[in-house]
Amino acid sequence: MLFIVNEQEKILHIVRSFRKVNRALYQLLSEEAKALETTAIQILVMRALAKSPDMSLGELAERLQVGNSTMSGIVERLVQAGLVIRERSQTDRRSLTMRLTPKGEATQREAHFLFMERLSGILQIPDEDLQYLLDMHDLILEKLQ
Repeated sequence: MLFIVNEQEKILHIVRSFRKVNRALYQLLSEEAKALETTAIQILVMRALAKSPDMSLGELAERLQVGNSTMSGIVERLVQAGLVIRERSQTDRRSLTMRLTPKGEATQREAHFLFMERLSGILQIPDEDLQYLLDMHDLILEKLQ
């Protein structure tokens, strides 16, 4: 139950709630990444490459909302770990694309499995409550635009 005195406090309470959930999710991802000797951002890069192989550095940076130089360092560490390969683009020989190595694919699958396993407790929430939560998220996003 929300017993907040004024509108600003109500807004801040909602924002803090989203930040707590986001922080908890990132903490879980970080723990799973550490168990696989990677980092959370590296797991996110591998997930992006698993969904869309042969992305350029700029595309990866844009998708994960980081700068090109930051992404360059992340990709370099993934290449050194044998998780990602850089190759010349088939359509534009001047540019490089990235894709997962077999080791990177296996690591990404394992990270996904571990993360989903840790999140499975969410499914104990009744379906109608989950649907209501998702509907409210959509409504909040609509109000923010």
